[in-house]
Amino acid sequence: MATNDEKLARLQALTGTPTETAREYLEAFDWNIEAAAQALLEDADGGDDSAGEQGSSTQVPENYTGPRTLDGRPVDVGSSSQSRAQQPKRQEKKRGVATLSSLGSGRHAHGSDEEDDEDEEGAKGRGDLFAGGEKSGLALRDPTRGGERGEGSRGLINDILAKAREQTRRGADEATEERPTRHWGAGQTLGGDGVESRRIADPHAGHEHAPPAGEPQERTIHIWHDGFSFDDGPLYRFDDPENQETLQLIRSGRAPLHLMNVRFDQPVNAHISQHDEPWRQLPRIYRPFGGEGRRLGSPVPGDGNVRPAPATSQPAAARATASSSSSATPNTGVDSSQPTLALRVQLPDGTRLPARFNTTQTVGDLYDFVLRAHPATQSRGFVVATTFPNKDHTDRALVLGEMPEFKKGGTAFVKWT
Repeated sequence: MATNDEKLARLQALTGTPTETAREYLEAFDWNIEAAAQALLEDADGGDDSAGEQGSSTQVPENYTGPRTLDGRPVDVGSSSQSRAQQPKRQEKKRGVATLSSLGSGRHAHGSDEEDDEDEEGAKGRGDLFAGGEKSGLALRDPTRGGERGEGSRGLINDILAKAREQTRRGADEATEERPTRHWGAGQTLGGDGVESRRIADPHAGHEHAPPAGEPQERTIHIWHDGFSFDDGPLYRFDDPENQETLQLIRSGRAPLHLMNVRFDQPVNAHISQHDEPWRQLPRIYRPFGGEGRRLGSPVPGDGNVRPAPATSQPAAARATASSSSSATPNTGVDSSQPTLALRVQLPDGTRLPARFNTTQTVGDLYDFVLRAHPATQSRGFVVATTFPNKDHTDRALVLGEMPEFKKGGTAFVKWT
């Protein structure tokens, strides 16, 4: 395909037109050389005819600076304006108003042109830079861009923000719609003169939708420079591959139950709050009560003064000791003012004990809890293990909050060795 310079040179060779005049005609006809050449010839013929009719009586002012024909005579204003009117107008650049959905998709409502590309490049930043020679190269990525749409954690966040803007616009439109005033339901006919009243069933009863499972829960997703968090919870980093599954759930319109603390099939209104700073601990949300309750008369956890009832035989006393130890969950030494995690410890006899530890406590604290909870472990070797993946945890110096198996809670199994 010929370039614009080649078309310009070809038009000059065909018509003998100056460079500026040829460029104007080519630009007016969208660089169509055939249409531009035909227009030049028509204008030249029209100029000769008008010149023959007028004769040489027309005097050219000395200070005339207007347009001229190919032979140097001034162009008549009327014919010039008429020829311009016959020429197709240049296609003006379309402009429009950017909506929330167009902001989310990164494109405006109008067609893409050069100005839009420049504006978008300026909004995105410097972009990616590339440098190098024949056998070497260097690529520099703009840190402010984070990632393209749909690529990595940053791309998922951009998709979530775009859908949030679109949902906000839809919610505003739905709020303005009028709800129907008609009422559907069952009816009762009036009886009389030996005719008993009868009930008319609702014809639309089978088409009603199931009511939502409970009231919608309000949750806030905070977007930081280095990750995201829920309400006043901890940070989930973008560079952690395990957190991309959570972002995928949110983008698909589903709530991660273990992070948002909601029931299955429970509606959730998620609000997104962006922060132009790294993660920081937000003020704790006031909650009236959190934890577990106990019935009156049950043993106090961690109370060493609780003694088993006296028994006549040694086996009965051993059974009473085991029963009292299994019913009273030992204290883990947890500090409620610090971040915690919940574990479920399953003993070798099948007993499941709930336990709460601080994220800074170690595997050794978990072993101490098992020793106090199950007296049989004091005289027999055991190991704390997890499933999926199957792993025995023998390093007691590991911090629970830094272990992938326990940092989000889970189940610890006690096995005999």
